[in-house]
This record gives sequence, structure tokens and C-alpha cells, in this order.
Amino acid sequence: MTEKGSTGLSTVLIIIAVAMVGGFLLWLYRSSQAIEEEVAPVMVEEEAGEKLDLAALSQNPAASVGKTIDIDRVAVLQSLGRGVFLVQLQSGTAEEAGVSFPVLLSPDLIARNTQVYGGDVVRLFGRVYSLNDSIRGQWVEAGAVAQGSAGDIPAVASFLLADSLDVR
Repeated sequence: MTEKGSTGLSTVLIIIAVAMVGGFLLWLYRSSQAIEEEVAPVMVEEEAGEKLDLAALSQNPAASVGKTIDIDRVAVLQSLGRGVFLVQLQSGTAEEAGVSFPVLLSPDLIARNTQVYGGDVVRLFGRVYSLNDSIRGQWVEAGAVAQGSAGDIPAVASFLLADSLDVR
């Protein structure tokens, strides 16, 4: 048997529970809006004066780290795998041989199956980064450099990460 007035109490408890759930959802919504406002993305503007060409890169490759490079025409010396190839930097005199410089293709270019072979003339655009032994090892582990070509990676202080490449 049901007591008189018990129906009214359960109705009140249901209304309180629905109001609490609604209050919780409102608090959750406002909290998420506050988080989105605090974590706004910051875009870094590149300075137009930092673009270098092949001659500037050839003068001091180590000092070019962090700079944007735009090379109109450069010959590919050798391909080291599906993601890395070597270009020759210009030397100061005609008697000296130029230094070979590594170029790593960006993940987008590798995904598009961009192939570069020795003797190709390419146009490159990208950024120069520091190069060390652990980065060289990562290139081999990731398959950008073939196992047999790992010893051919030059011992230079920097490399170019190519964001765009046009074979001429």
C-alpha cells in the first residue's frame, strides 16, 4: 500500500534531480568555454628579411640555422633514400670542390612519393635546421635514408627541410 503524500515526495525528488543535472551541464559548458579562450593558438610571423639563397647558404651553413632558404636552381648530387638527397654548395674558388649538403623532404613531399635522382636540377624552399648524429640515425631508422647510404650522409652542422620542391 502506498501512503498518502508519497507520490508528491517522489515528484519533488525527480524535479530536484533534473535541476541538478541541468546545473551540472551548465557549469560544464561554461568551464569548457573558459578553457577554449585561454588556449588560443599563436601564429609566428616570419620576417621577410630572413630568406637566403644558395650563395648565402654556401658561405656559412651552420650560421643559416633557423633561416628560410629559397634556392632557384641547384643540381642534385646523389639520392640517399626516399626522403634525403644531397646538393652541392658553391665553393669560394674554382679549384675547391663544393661541400655536399643534405636535404630532407617534408612528410607531405614523402607522402606524395616525390622522387629525386642524382643529376636532377631542382628548386627548393624550406628551413635550415641543426644536424647531429642522433638526427642522422633517426633518418635511417625512419627509412628516409637507405641502410647502405647511411655512411654517405655528410658531417655538416645543418640540413635543409624542404617544404616545396620542383624538379626542373
